[in-house]
Amino acid sequence: MEVTARRTSQRLFDVPAPATVISGQTLHAFDILDMKSIMNMVPNAVVPTDPQNINTYINIRGIRQVDNNADPNFGMYRNGIYDGGLRTNLGPQVDVARVEVNPGPQTGLYGRDAVGGAVNVIYATPEQKTGGYLTGSYGNYGRGELQGAINVPLSQHFAIRLTGWYIDQPRGALYNATLHEYEDRSRQQGLRLGAKWTPNDHLSLTWMAEYSDLHGPSLAGYAPNGVANLVQTGTAETPGVVYRDTPDRSHTHQLYLSQDLTYTSRWGTFQWLSSYRDYHLNAVEDGDRTDLSASSYPLTLQNQFIRHENTRNYYTELLWSSPQNRRLTFMAGASYFHEYFSFQQIYNTKIDLSLLQGIWGNIACDALRGDPTCSTIPGGGFPNTGTQDMSEYAPGPGSGIGTQSWSGFISSTFHFTPTLSLTATARYTHDHKTLAYNQYNTPLTPSGQAIAALFSNVYPDMSLRDTATYGNWSPSAELNYRPFQNVNLYALYSNGFRAGGFSTTTTTPSLIPYGEETATNYELGGRTRWLSGRLGVNASLFYMTQSHLLLDEADPRAPAAFSFYYLANVGSARTYGAELSARFLPTGWWSLSASMGWLHARMAGGLSYGSYVGNQLLPDTRTWTTNIRSEMAYPITPTQNLLFSVNWHHEAGGALDITDMPWHSLDRLDLTLGTTWKKNQLVVFANNAFNNRVVDYALTDGMYILTPPATYGVRFTAAF
Repeated sequence: MEVTARRTSQRLFDVPAPATVISGQTLHAFDILDMKSIMNMVPNAVVPTDPQNINTYINIRGIRQVDNNADPNFGMYRNGIYDGGLRTNLGPQVDVARVEVNPGPQTGLYGRDAVGGAVNVIYATPEQKTGGYLTGSYGNYGRGELQGAINVPLSQHFAIRLTGWYIDQPRGALYNATLHEYEDRSRQQGLRLGAKWTPNDHLSLTWMAEYSDLHGPSLAGYAPNGVANLVQTGTAETPGVVYRDTPDRSHTHQLYLSQDLTYTSRWGTFQWLSSYRDYHLNAVEDGDRTDLSASSYPLTLQNQFIRHENTRNYYTELLWSSPQNRRLTFMAGASYFHEYFSFQQIYNTKIDLSLLQGIWGNIACDALRGDPTCSTIPGGGFPNTGTQDMSEYAPGPGSGIGTQSWSGFISSTFHFTPTLSLTATARYTHDHKTLAYNQYNTPLTPSGQAIAALFSNVYPDMSLRDTATYGNWSPSAELNYRPFQNVNLYALYSNGFRAGGFSTTTTTPSLIPYGEETATNYELGGRTRWLSGRLGVNASLFYMTQSHLLLDEADPRAPAAFSFYYLANVGSARTYGAELSARFLPTGWWSLSASMGWLHARMAGGLSYGSYVGNQLLPDTRTWTTNIRSEMAYPITPTQNLLFSVNWHHEAGGALDITDMPWHSLDRLDLTLGTTWKKNQLVVFANNAFNNRVVDYALTDGMYILTPPATYGVRFTAAF
C-alpha cells in the first residue's frame, strides 16, 4: 500500500516510523463514519467523548487536549493539507480512501499541534473514469443514512467527484422526560466537490470544497444522584431518562476549501498547499442541568447557557522534495497559518427572591461559601422583589483569540549504504496570539440589582486585551536499517510543540494566560513481512517526556459552587509503552488484523489543585488498547460473495478526565453479515452488539457521559 506518512509517497513497509493505516474498504465494511471508531483501530489511541459535542478530542499515547478552547494535541490533515486549529472538525468521514495515523511527536515534519501525532484523512479524489456508489441504511432509533459519490471525467485532463451524505436519527438512548424528547437525536448532512486538472505528466491541480451541517446534542449525559443547585438537588437520573427544562441542542456548520498544486521536474517535486475553513457553532444548554424552576425553592437558580462561536482560518504551505533516487535527499517547507476564533458565552439566570423573605443576605453568603466579597452584600436582606432575571456575558460580543503562525523546516536523508540511512529534520515555529475578552452583567428586570449584586462577584465587569508570542525549535532524527529484505528496523528521536494561549473559563485576569507545552520521544521499532508477504508483524517501544504539562486548575477567586477553572502548566510527565500490530491473509478472500497497545503514562512532578501529582495517571488514557478484526468475502459463485466481518475492541486501565475516576474496561463487538453480487452489497449489522456501555467522561457536578449504545440495522450499497 502506498502512503504519505513521511510526507512523500512510499510503500507502508518502507516507512521508517510507526504508522497505522486504515483502508476505506474497512471503514465501509463496518459502516464507520466517526473518528472515535476509526481511532479505536489505532494502538494507544482513544477518543474520549466530548461532553459538549463541540469537537472531538484525540488522545494519542497519553497526550491530550486538556480543554476545548486550547489548541489540539494532534495535527489534523485532509489529503496532506493541515486542517487544525481551534474547533478542528471531525464530522462524518464519508468517501474515504484511507486514514493514516502517525503516533508520537511529529512537529519536525508536520508542524503545529502534532505533539501526540498526526492524523491524515485521505478522501477519494477525482479519477479519469466514470463511476460511483450509493449506500442507504436503516436501523434502530429510526436512524436513516444515505451517502454516495459520483466520479465523472469532463475531458481527457479534467475530472470531478461529487460526494454527499444525509444521516437522520430522530430518537436516541437518552429521553428527556420533562420536555418529552430525546437528548441524543441528531441530523447531519453535507456535500463535497472535488476537481482535478492534469494537463500533463508533470503538473496536477486538485481543488476540494465541502459544506457540512450538523444538528445534535450539546450535552448528552445523566446525573445518577442529581445535580446540586446551590441548596436543592435535582432529580436522580438514569442512563435512559433525564429531567431538563431547557433543550440541550447544538448546531454547527462549516465550509472547507483546499487546493493542491503539484509540479514535478528533474529538480524534484514542488507543492503549494492551501486551505480555508469557516466554522460556526450555536448551542443552548440547560446550565443548571435540572428541571427545577426559579420558584421551586429558595436560592434555586434556573440557568440557560448559550454559546455562539465562529472560527475562520487560512493555511498555506510551500513544500519541496528532491528526487528520491539519490544518495542524499532533501525535503523543505515553509508555512503560514492565520486564525481568528470569536466566541460568546451567555448565562441567562433566573431566581425568585420572594422566597427568601428578609434573610437573603445570610442565605446567599452561606450558599456562596468561599467568596471573599460575600460580606459586601447587604446583610439585612433585599426587599421582596420577586423573580429576577439577568444575563452574564462571560465573555460577550467582541471576544476572540487571534493566531498567526509561521514555520519552516528542512529534512535531509543520507544513505550510507543501500540498507542503512539517517534522516535529520529541524523545524522552527513562531506563534503570535492576541486576546480580546469582554465580560459584563445585564439585569433583565427593573429590580434586577439584587441578583446583579450576587453575580458581579462571580462575573466581574472587565475588558481585557493581551498578546503572547511563542517560539520553538523541533529537531528529530531517524536511523533506518534494512538487514534483510523482509525486515525494516528504525530508531527515532522526535519533538513536539504546542503553543500557549488563553484560558476562557476563568474570570481572574492573571490566570488567563498559559504557556507552551513540549514533548520529546525516543523510540525503537520495526516492520517485518513473512510468508511471501501474507503476514506482516510490526512492533515498537517508546519513551516520552512532557514538559510544562497543561492541566485544569480550580479558580481560587470564584465560589466553589460554580466549578470555575483555568489552565496552567503544572509540571512534567513521563510515558513509556509498547505497540504491536499484525495482518495475516490466510486466503485471497479472508484477512485478519490485530493491534495492541500498552501505556504507562504518569505525572513526573508538579502541583495540581494544591496537591503533589507525581506518579498520578495522566487523564483520559488507557493502559491497554486492543483491536482484533476479521474481514471475509467468501466466493459462492464467480459473481457472488458471502460477507462476514467481526471487530472486537477492548480498553482497560487509566483514569477519566477532571474527576480522576478509574476507567472501567470496555469490550465492544461489531458484526456484519451479508452478501455481494456484481457491484451490489446487502448486509445486516450490529455495532456494540452486546450493548456494553461504560462511563466515558465524568463532570465534577456528578454528570456522566456513556460510551455509545448498541445499534443495528440493514445496509444496501450499489456501485457502478
